Amino acid sequence: MLRTVIAGLRARPLRLLLSAVAIALGVSFVAGALVLADAVGAGLRAAVAFQTRGVDASISTTRGGPALDEAVLAKVRRVPGVAAAEGRATASAPLRDAAGHPQEAAATSLPADPQLRPFDLAEGRFPRDANEIAMERHTAAAYPLGQSVTVFDRNGHQHSYTLVGTFSRPTEAGIGSAQLVLLPEALRQLAAGTGFSEIVVRATPGVGQSQLLDDLTRAVGGRGTTVQTGRDAAAQLLREAAPDSASLTKFFTAFAVLAMVVAAMVITNSFTILVTQRARELALLRCVGAGKRQVFAGVLAEAVAVGAVASVAGLFGGLGVAAALQAIAGALSGHEAAVYLPLTARTALAALAVGVLVTALAAALPAWAATRVAPVEALRTPLEGKSARAGWPRAVAAIVLALVGVGAAVLALHVEVEHGAVLAVVAMVALLGAVLAVGPLVAGPVVRALGLVCAPVLGLPAKLAALNADRNPKRTAASAAALTIGLAVVSLVTTVVSGVEAGRSSGLDQQLAAEFTVTSVVADQPLPATLADTLAAVPGVAAAAPRRSFSGDLGARGTYGMAAVRGDAVGSLLRPVVLSGRLDRLGPGELAVSRQLAKEAGLAVGDTVQGGPRNRPVPLRVVAVYDGVRVPGADLGLGLVDLGQMPAIALHGNSYDDSVLVKLAAGADQDQVRSALDGALSAAPLAQLHSLADLKDQMSAPLRSTLDLLWALTALAVLIAFAGIANTLSLSVLERTRESALLRALGLTRGGLVAALTAESVFLALLGAACGLLLGIGSAWLITQVASTDAQPVLFTLPWARLGVLLGAAVLAAPLAAVIPARRAARGSLTAGMAEQ
Repeated sequence: MLRTVIAGLRARPLRLLLSAVAIALGVSFVAGALVLADAVGAGLRAAVAFQTRGVDASISTTRGGPALDEAVLAKVRRVPGVAAAEGRATASAPLRDAAGHPQEAAATSLPADPQLRPFDLAEGRFPRDANEIAMERHTAAAYPLGQSVTVFDRNGHQHSYTLVGTFSRPTEAGIGSAQLVLLPEALRQLAAGTGFSEIVVRATPGVGQSQLLDDLTRAVGGRGTTVQTGRDAAAQLLREAAPDSASLTKFFTAFAVLAMVVAAMVITNSFTILVTQRARELALLRCVGAGKRQVFAGVLAEAVAVGAVASVAGLFGGLGVAAALQAIAGALSGHEAAVYLPLTARTALAALAVGVLVTALAAALPAWAATRVAPVEALRTPLEGKSARAGWPRAVAAIVLALVGVGAAVLALHVEVEHGAVLAVVAMVALLGAVLAVGPLVAGPVVRALGLVCAPVLGLPAKLAALNADRNPKRTAASAAALTIGLAVVSLVTTVVSGVEAGRSSGLDQQLAAEFTVTSVVADQPLPATLADTLAAVPGVAAAAPRRSFSGDLGARGTYGMAAVRGDAVGSLLRPVVLSGRLDRLGPGELAVSRQLAKEAGLAVGDTVQGGPRNRPVPLRVVAVYDGVRVPGADLGLGLVDLGQMPAIALHGNSYDDSVLVKLAAGADQDQVRSALDGALSAAPLAQLHSLADLKDQMSAPLRSTLDLLWALTALAVLIAFAGIANTLSLSVLERTRESALLRALGLTRGGLVAALTAESVFLALLGAACGLLLGIGSAWLITQVASTDAQPVLFTLPWARLGVLLGAAVLAAPLAAVIPARRAARGSLTAGMAEQ
């Protein structure tokens, strides 16, 4: 039997190659998604390793601990065994752009010891005196070496430096690295009073790490000061940054699951066709003495061999997929990105499991069915003819799943958001299962209808295509199912993202009655106290009011991030959605709370809260519960009070984020007023002016980046689906060799045969695309209804352009999938084809 299996592998290289390609593509997507998930962590570890390279010991302080300054640094440098010690400090240092506006940037000091520098020289040199600067190479793209660069300090004063070099890191990975490098004395001039956030130490060769830590602890250790090894410091930084990368890891892992599903469907369909086509051969083996178990084991052995070889190829193909997607992501972000290709045991095992196990299962089902049919009957009639039509159990399953999906959707619309989200997921999964289950039942009527519609244009090829697709509805539905899943996911997310973007825009329009916001480019640096009055005097401005964010002390209720505005600005410049109470204005002693704070602190309209310090409590009466959109410059926080009330309840007596809201007079020209506001802001160089459109663009940018990445990933899933269609057609061509030869003998031209196969691929693509788009758009509607609130609506908005691209790509890609099988069918010899059994 083993010799028979080997002979079979040699005798059917083309059929097995087609199935191997389907397996390899599916495994490539699975492996690529898993490698991308691991690459997020690898990039973070690389960034942390670069940040802590050369560091044998690290000294830091906790909040409230002693400051790390030059005196402490001097003590550290005198400790025996210390070869070098550097104080690390980072300060906000906004760059002035060509228009004179400040752009956010941060500066750090240049370590004198090259081994303790967390960056490498890319071009030029590092600064040698206080009037020189080096920039991160992507930030410096618009600045040639030798050009003068203007930087603002915390007070808005301008400092000019000569750009002498650029530097690079392998990746920033979200750990907050600075874009500018200055000498320590230059940084002190730029940010006077800035202490060190950390002191890093490189040990003298031969000094033990434990001894170094003990000596440093004795010299500078104490309450609030932490002395740890460089490895421990790296581990701490990794822990602090890991939560930010966890969402990306989950994102790629979710696509790995999607990849497994799509790949499994394509592989299963391919091997089902392959084994079904061999029903006569398997029956003949049984007739000459092979037992059921031998035939079944032989098919499985063949499937495992093909699956193993294709899986290994797919695994390495996945590395290429991951590298390409990282390069694409870097191009979309505007600069070259580091590419990480970590190949873990999990990725290798998952890829092999998908390729080998799914292939074995795909071969096991039809092989088991073949062994249950009498050999003489299988020799007489192809096995496919008895199992091609879907039966009543499938119809019952589809009805049950549809009822579950509809029921869960109805319940989701009438419960709280948290429970509604779970029910919405249940509904979507159930409806997807119903669509896949009902596919073989509707595939025949649908393709027949498409054949009738296209017959006046395509003629006989359209009728032949419909007959071929209708011959085996299970195969037709299975070929379209992978495309259904891919397009359902991408249309779902695309529509939801479009709805979130439109909802945020609508919510912002509702909450913010001002046309402009003015914020400080340095978050904790307040705007001038008189800036609101200055802007209010600009021609065309109807009103200007300050807004401040601060930590509000609500006594026994706790400390919360709050906002303070001038009382008359509420209702005129800020209009959050009021859930209960009234919020037309705020006065002294009044407090409005967000829905979140009301729930956490158990507050309701009419309650009184004792705010401020315990020795001087300030009674605050809750007058409203609101819900608002979080937006830079207009964030209302968890609570809202009158501006005059803020000093009494602010935890530290000051704010950490200031802005001014500017409302235009009726009929004022926005462009002219903006120019006038820019002129008025010349006295506040750290001020940034944003229009409502600018704010909407800032809020939408992360969504668009996520959507672009999603499209790149889903494009691979759709590619696998079309590979499945091409594979199905190719195997079908091999199966229908005699039939194709007979049609040509009866007068069908080669062009007509090619047109028939092309039309069949288009019918499959239209079936899968229509089901996928309908399912995705319907699921998106459910999510928008469940997740939408008055303050933060999620609107059901169809992104016609993107959905049109999806449908157009499906229809245009279908003929490409049919090119190879159609050419093979057209080139076949008539005599050889007629001789096929």
